Amino acid sequence: MFWKRKSISVLLAITLLLSCLPAAHAKTEPLFDVWVPSNTQKVMRDEPFPADANRVMKLEAARNEFESGQVIVKAENNPLRKLQVSISDLKQQGGPAKIGKEHIQLFRQHYIEVTTSTTPAYPKGWYPDALIPLEGKLEVAAGENQGIWVKVYVSKGIPAGSYTGEIQLHETGNPVRIPVELTVWDFELTDESHSKTGLGVWGGPVQEAHGNVQGEEAWKYIEKYYWASVEQRLTPGYLPIPDKDIDEYIERAARFINDPRISAYRLPYYRDAQGEPNKEKIKELVDKLREKGMLDKGYFYVSEIDEPVPHPNAPNHYDRVKVINDALKEAAPDVPHLVTIQPLDELLGDVDIWTPEIDKYDYDFARERQAAGEHVWWYTSVFPKHPFPSYHLDDDLVGTRLLTWMQHDYGVEGTLYWATTQFQKYNAAEKKYVSRDVWKDPLAFPGANGDGYLFYPGTEIGIDGPIGTIRLEVLRESMEDYEYLWHYEQRLRETAARLGVEDSFPYRDAIRPFYDRLYEDIKTFEENPDLVMQVRREIAREIVAKEAVTALVAVEAPTVGSRTVTVYAEKGAQVTLNGMPLEVSKSEGMHDQFARTLTLGPGLHKVDIIVTKNGMTREIHRELAVYEFDTPYTIPLNDVETEEAIKRFTSSTVNLSLSDEYVTEGNHSMKAVFPADVNFPNFRLFEAGKGFRSADWSGFDVLEFDVYNPGGTTQFYVKFHQLNGKTDDSFIQTVRSQHGKTIRIPLNKVDLDITQMKGIEIWVWRHSLQQTLYFDNFRFLSAEPGESMAP
Repeated sequence: MFWKRKSISVLLAITLLLSCLPAAHAKTEPLFDVWVPSNTQKVMRDEPFPADANRVMKLEAARNEFESGQVIVKAENNPLRKLQVSISDLKQQGGPAKIGKEHIQLFRQHYIEVTTSTTPAYPKGWYPDALIPLEGKLEVAAGENQGIWVKVYVSKGIPAGSYTGEIQLHETGNPVRIPVELTVWDFELTDESHSKTGLGVWGGPVQEAHGNVQGEEAWKYIEKYYWASVEQRLTPGYLPIPDKDIDEYIERAARFINDPRISAYRLPYYRDAQGEPNKEKIKELVDKLREKGMLDKGYFYVSEIDEPVPHPNAPNHYDRVKVINDALKEAAPDVPHLVTIQPLDELLGDVDIWTPEIDKYDYDFARERQAAGEHVWWYTSVFPKHPFPSYHLDDDLVGTRLLTWMQHDYGVEGTLYWATTQFQKYNAAEKKYVSRDVWKDPLAFPGANGDGYLFYPGTEIGIDGPIGTIRLEVLRESMEDYEYLWHYEQRLRETAARLGVEDSFPYRDAIRPFYDRLYEDIKTFEENPDLVMQVRREIAREIVAKEAVTALVAVEAPTVGSRTVTVYAEKGAQVTLNGMPLEVSKSEGMHDQFARTLTLGPGLHKVDIIVTKNGMTREIHRELAVYEFDTPYTIPLNDVETEEAIKRFTSSTVNLSLSDEYVTEGNHSMKAVFPADVNFPNFRLFEAGKGFRSADWSGFDVLEFDVYNPGGTTQFYVKFHQLNGKTDDSFIQTVRSQHGKTIRIPLNKVDLDITQMKGIEIWVWRHSLQQTLYFDNFRFLSAEPGESMAP
C-alpha cells in the first residue's frame, strides 16, 4: 500500500512537470520578423520595418536575364544563432518547365559603417553593400536587420508564364515561408548590350588584395574581375592582358573582343622615350587588329589628358589634347578618341567621343555633335552628388537605376566609371594610394563613400576572387532596363515600317510618357522603387502586346502645360481619345494621323486611346506627367541698370562693373571678372532690405537671369542660401564660348525653405585663367502678379 501511494505521487509529480514544458509537437512562433522590399532599396541595419511590410517576393524578367530580390530578417529580443535559409525550384504554373536551384543564388548582405556622410541627405550608420555567398547558417544580433539577396537567372528558351516557389527561413519552431512569384516575359534579351561601357578595373589594388601576386598570376586575378563585370553587362575598359608585345596582345585579345557581351574596349596607348605618342607602334597595333576584324569595338582614352583644362601650363591642357589627337588620327584615323570633357567649341575637331560628367551634360550641344558624326558618353564619380544620381554607398539606389533610362532618353551612347576595384585609399598628404581595410573603411577617395569600388576582394572571407555588391546588382538591373527600352524601340520601328513612317516617326516622343513618369530631369526624380518597377512592367507589356490593329502613339510638349497626342494608324481605322472621336489630321502612304492638343495642369493625367478597324480593337493607355506651369508675370529682382543696382551685389574676389555690352534688357549689363588662381571666386546678392526687398520668395515660381560668355566655355554654380545657414549648391550652369543663355531655375527644385531666403551666390571653381561673364536682368517669374523685389 505504501509502495502504491509512493508510485502514484511520483507519477503525479512527473505529470505536473511535463505539463509545464512545451510539447515536442507544439507549434511555436518564430523569433524574427521578415520584410521583402524592392531590389532597388537599401535597408540599413537598424532601419525599422514599415507597418505594412511586404512578405511576398514578386519578380519579373525576360529570358536571358538575371533578376534579383531581397528578404530582410529582423531578430527580435534574442539573437539568431543558426538561421537556415533555403529556396525551392521555381515551377511553371500550368506547365512542366522550371527554374532549378542551380540557376538561383543566395547571398548574405554585409554591412559597412559610414561615419562621415557623403551628403546631409543620408545619415551615418550601417549600410548594406557587399554580397557574400550564403552557405550554412546565418547569425543575426538581437534587434538588428540582416539582408538576404536572391539572384535568379532566367535561361534562354524557357517558356513565358508564371513560376512559383518559396524561400524557407528556419531557426526554431515552425519555418517562415516566403512565397516567390516570378513572371517570365515572352521576349529574350540578347547577349549583346546596346549601351557601351568602360569601367576601370585597377590591377594594382587587385594584386595587393590577393597576396601581392605578380606576372601571369596577377593577370589571372584581374581577369576574374573583368568577367565578373561582364556578367553584370558592364564591360571594363582595358582588356585583362599584357600589351607590351603587340602580337601577343592580339593573340590573347581575340577571345575578349569576339565575345558578343563585350561592348567596347580601351586600346593600349604607346609613347616613345620622350613621352610623345609613338605613332609607329600605335599604327602597327591598329593595322593588325583591323586585319583580323577586331578593331570595331576599340577606342582610345589617354589618361594624360583626362579632364583637360584650358591653361597652357597644365599638363592636360587643350593644346595637349590637340597634339595627341593629331597623332592618333595620323596613326589610326578610324579609331575614335574619347576625352572626359563636355562638348567645347575650343576642342571641336579634336574629340570623337565627348564624355562629360552627368551634371555637365548639355542635350542640345550633344545632339549637335552627334549629328556631325561624333559620339557622346558620360560618367559620374565623387561628383556630382545627391540629388544627382550616383553610385555612392550612402545614396539611394533609384538614381543609380534611372541613369540608363536617362541615357536612352538623351541619346547618350556609353557610360564611363573610373574604378570598380580601388581597394586602397587615397592619401592626399602623400598624393598616393595606400592600403585600406575595404571591409570596414568605406572611403577609397575623399568626398564620397563607396566611390571607386563596386567589388570587394574575397580573400578575407575565403573566396579567391571578387565579391559583388548591391550597387553592382542594381547597375546590372539598370543595364537590363536599357535593353528593355532597346527592345521596345525595335518593336516601335517594326510597327513604324508597317505604317510607312520608319524614317520619320518620333521614337523619343513615343517613349516620352514613360520617361516623364520617372523623372523631370537628371537631378529631379522621385525615390520610389515601386514606380520604377511599375513603369518597367508597362514597357515589358508594350513589347509583348498583340497588335489587333496597327497603331503608334507619340506625345509632344509644344508649349508650357500642353501635350499633343498624335496617333498613327493604318488606313481606315477610327480613333477615340478619352471617349472623344478624333478626326484625321494627315493622310499619306499606308497610314492616317490623328492629333489632339490637351491643356493640362501639373500632375498625372490618364489618356485612353481606342483604335478600331473591321471589328478589331486595340486599346492604348498612357499616363502623362506634367511638371511645368505657366509663369506669365515677371517680377524684377535686380535689373543691373545702375551703379546702385550693381552695388547690391557683394564680392571680395570678383570685379563687378556696369557695362553697355551684351545687353539683353534695358541699356546696361553687369560685367563680372573672375580672377585667376583664386579659390571659389564668387559674388552674392544677399540680405532682405539690402540686396532685395523680402526674404520670403514663396510667391514666385522661377528665378531667371541672362548671361553672355565672350571667352572660352565656362561653368558656374548658382548657390541658394537660407537664413539658418543651409544651402543648396546643385545648380551647375554651362555657357558655351561666344554664346548667351537664359538661366532658369524653378524654385520648387531648391531644397530650402524659400520663405526664409538669405539670397543667391554665383561662383566658379579655381581656374588658372581669368574668366569674364556678362549678367543681365535678374528676375522672378510667377503665375500671379507680384511687387518688385528690388529694395
